[in-house]
Amino acid sequence: MKEIFYVFVTCVAVIFLTPLLLNIFSPPKKRVQIDKDTLFSTNLYPKFQARACTKCHDFYEKKLNGLSFTTHKKRVAERCIECHKQKVTGFQHPGDWQAQPGLYTSGMNAKQTCEAIKRSMKAQFKSKKILARDFVKHVFGSPRVKWGIEGATPQSGRLPEELMSGELLQGGFEKLKAEVQAWVEGGMICK
Repeated sequence: MKEIFYVFVTCVAVIFLTPLLLNIFSPPKKRVQIDKDTLFSTNLYPKFQARACTKCHDFYEKKLNGLSFTTHKKRVAERCIECHKQKVTGFQHPGDWQAQPGLYTSGMNAKQTCEAIKRSMKAQFKSKKILARDFVKHVFGSPRVKWGIEGATPQSGRLPEELMSGELLQGGFEKLKAEVQAWVEGGMICK
């Protein structure tokens, strides 16, 4: 009986002490240094939270006093075309220039904003390569985004009513392209 007890104690000691001893005597793990410029929070977060973007992204958000609850209260989508004509927006259909409800909104932190963007792009069903392609296509191919960056669609040639140049994204397309490319190449990390 004594021998069984010693075998049992030895087994328990080996099971519990082995990981501890391996931790103590193993060489230290190298920490992977992440380039700060590849993080969403460094360059992209401030741009996604610029007023030119959140003005539209907050449109349907009651808690944020979105325009549909303030200046556009009781207005129906069918009447959008009365003010937002094609010559102003550059879009044939009035709903084409609006941001969809349920995307990211103002007041979110960097991680929340990044995760909301990925969620809206159905990231969980895409490889990183396809997600990156779709993100780049949206940011640089959407006239809505161009409106927030440069203040106009290619067709309209001017700022939308009441949009101040200080609300636009600073740095223009070339700077944004470099920042998006850094984030994509860095693995699209939501930090």
